[in-house]
Amino acid sequence: MNAAVDERIDADFETSLDDLFELLAQPSISATDEGVAECTALVENACREYGFDDVKTVETPGQPSVIAHARAEDPDAVPTVLLYGHYDVQPVEADLWETPPFEPTIREGPDGTDRIYARGAGDNKGQWFSHLCAVRALREAGSLPVNVTLLVEGEEESSSPNLEWVVETHAHELAADLTYAADGPIDPSGRPHVLMGARGMLYVQIDAEGPNRDLHSGNFGGPVPNPAWELVRLLGSMKDENGRIAIDGFYDDVRGITDRDREVLADIPFDAAAMRSDLGIDGFADGPGESPLEKLLYYPTLNVPGFGSGYTGEGSKTIIPSTASVKIDMRLVADQDPDDILTRFRDHVERHASGTVDLDVISHGSMTPQRTSLDSPVIAPILDAVGETWDNDPILKPSLGGSLPTYVFENHLGTPCVVVPYANADEDNHSPNENLAVERFRTGIHTTAHVLTNLERSL
Repeated sequence: MNAAVDERIDADFETSLDDLFELLAQPSISATDEGVAECTALVENACREYGFDDVKTVETPGQPSVIAHARAEDPDAVPTVLLYGHYDVQPVEADLWETPPFEPTIREGPDGTDRIYARGAGDNKGQWFSHLCAVRALREAGSLPVNVTLLVEGEEESSSPNLEWVVETHAHELAADLTYAADGPIDPSGRPHVLMGARGMLYVQIDAEGPNRDLHSGNFGGPVPNPAWELVRLLGSMKDENGRIAIDGFYDDVRGITDRDREVLADIPFDAAAMRSDLGIDGFADGPGESPLEKLLYYPTLNVPGFGSGYTGEGSKTIIPSTASVKIDMRLVADQDPDDILTRFRDHVERHASGTVDLDVISHGSMTPQRTSLDSPVIAPILDAVGETWDNDPILKPSLGGSLPTYVFENHLGTPCVVVPYANADEDNHSPNENLAVERFRTGIHTTAHVLTNLERSL
């Protein structure tokens, strides 16, 4: 890449930092609407100031999205890259922060480096804003090597309920050859990673209602059904003795693991003993997958994040509880359909219910998994770009363990999707004292500029 671009990025860095601080100082909590309208206006203005040719806000039934375009000198002769991010942030508990969450502050982090402390610093304002800085530097130092479309949504922290509508409705404006996102932290080893997809998710709840009131466990225990035991029994039916999910057809559509997948897995650094020590566990859970990484990246899960029933206070209270409730999240993998899994889950509950208590299965939302082929031609130029701008070689990974709405772009635009996180591994996103290392912000800008340059000759 032209050295003038890197020089321009460094020359403009203090201005970029000031403009990021203005964005971070603006609350934009999608769950409560706080500051969303004001932040949307800031995003629009920032796109214009950083050299995008046209910008518009797309209203949705929820929070708005912003779409902006920056075109190359000969737009028909070069590919188009869609850059995705989100301006909304998680709610805050201000009293748990060392400095106010919407008063961005630079102070020393645990490793002695300067960190930007603010809600949204790492998740995700600091990461997508690096794209704007890269576009400005490329234009100031010469010209844009590719067409750039930017989509910044306002509901990612609320499970992106309207993103699919935005992309489907505005597919012509968002048409691209690649979707690229910077979101999440780098690998715990300190090396950057290039992620080719994300797991999906289905979140459900089962409510069980037994007797119409709590009962004395001596006077009624035995003949009267206990809704907590009903749920325990149902949960026990959902996994076999080897840890495999026992819901009929649950694994039917799971994409198989290829030789190329195994090659990539073998190159991912993973210290099983260190993880067990860090987590204070004696071993890993049973279930399909030949290694912890294979379990994490290639197989779905069925997890119990919460279970509630009866009396949990101090001392004892001998009752048969009237109600019980369990929450279950299922992380899904490539080619699984959340709607199909929900149907299978409901069928399993109905088939294994005792009929002595009332059961209600409630869906709290879902996200479809997505995974770009490890043979995709976009991988090499992106790995090269990341390697050029970071101190460590990047790690190629088939998927993010968590969930992102990358499926929307693959399904409606037909683009491969790649995620390259820029934030430090200890960014504490969603937590008090969320932060972004100052140098990670700078490196992110350089990375986007190099990625866009490399893609000019690769797509």
